[in-house]
Amino acid sequence: MFYNVVKRAIQTHIKNVNKYHIVRLSSSSPSGVKDDIKDALDIEANLFENSVLQHQPVSTREALRKHKPTLISKQKREPNKKKDVTADTTATPAPVKKIDPVPPVKRAPTPLIKDSELNLEFLRLTLQDPLMSTLLTEVRSRKRRDKNKQIIIEGRRLIQEALQSGLKMISLFFSQKDQLAMLREQVAQAQQEQNTKIYKVPQHDLKTWSSLVTPPGLLAIFERPSPQGLQQRQDTEPLPITVVCDNIREPNNLGSIIRTCAAVPCSQVVVTHGCCDPWESKALRGGCGGQFRLPIHDDVTWEQLPLHIPPEVADTCHVFIAENNPSKTATRAGRTVDYAELDQTGAHNILIIGGESHGVSDDAYSFMNLVGDRGKCVYIPLAAGIDSLNVASALTLILFELRKKLINKTNN
Repeated sequence: MFYNVVKRAIQTHIKNVNKYHIVRLSSSSPSGVKDDIKDALDIEANLFENSVLQHQPVSTREALRKHKPTLISKQKREPNKKKDVTADTTATPAPVKKIDPVPPVKRAPTPLIKDSELNLEFLRLTLQDPLMSTLLTEVRSRKRRDKNKQIIIEGRRLIQEALQSGLKMISLFFSQKDQLAMLREQVAQAQQEQNTKIYKVPQHDLKTWSSLVTPPGLLAIFERPSPQGLQQRQDTEPLPITVVCDNIREPNNLGSIIRTCAAVPCSQVVVTHGCCDPWESKALRGGCGGQFRLPIHDDVTWEQLPLHIPPEVADTCHVFIAENNPSKTATRAGRTVDYAELDQTGAHNILIIGGESHGVSDDAYSFMNLVGDRGKCVYIPLAAGIDSLNVASALTLILFELRKKLINKTNN
């Protein structure tokens, strides 16, 4: 079909060429017309010959055999020229030029500025100064922070709480002088007694290292307080209560729990393995200085927990688990009590609180079973449709009810 179409097209073209040349015969030579007609007839003959040919399918294997590349045999390949080891070795090698080492660039010493208005001495650091990066990198990493026993605190109010609690301030970074002026007396005392280093840095650097959207303008590195040191600094006699945090994964909740425990005040807080870091920036802000007021033992396993109970009251202590899950309390009939009816208390009381998402672990119930009848599940009655309270709110209700019972028991 294709050949017929082309053939008709060529015949039409020949007719048009004949007409064209007949019309312009007077102005054109006869030889040009003959050449055009001959070319058209040659095209027609070639098309006719190609249309007679039939397409023969060829398999891929046959095509590869016909076009198989010729490989050079190993015998024809030229052997690699090996280095002549018998060459003359008596020739003296060219002397190697000694390149003098480039001397290290010495960093200009940072000038010490003495501010007579604030009565403070500080160093002014440039933008992205490596000294600031070195100091803060050590504190931002939890592994290094735990090793060096250091914490990082942001904001004037929290720094003031730490200084009032007697914590040692190692370094202080500020970008605005008016923020530092509010802590002038306490910072001057720390610099004189504790040799605190003070650095004035660009606001951009503080924003880079700050964990807040809007940097407060003050950032300090403190030594982490030891549980023994905090126990000696407690102004108010603590109640015989130990709060054990289990599966608390939210730093703000953990900080609020510690803040409530410091307000009661409890004897100590034990943070079990698997909880978030109580010395992380968000937990410190949520605690509002509570971490500086009572002993905290973090990353404690359930096997290590008995070691943190006072040995003189270990045999008479009571264990309470805050639990509002009906499926867990139903299997412990007779051992579940309303928080308002918590009458039986011991010489020392351990209250275990779990996270909102994961709840209390099985290890907590195993620990409660060790004390037998002195272990209870405490629940808070809630309205229909409400499953639970925020973990910090629930703990506040139970702790202050337990506090009331203990105070009444002591007065009677």
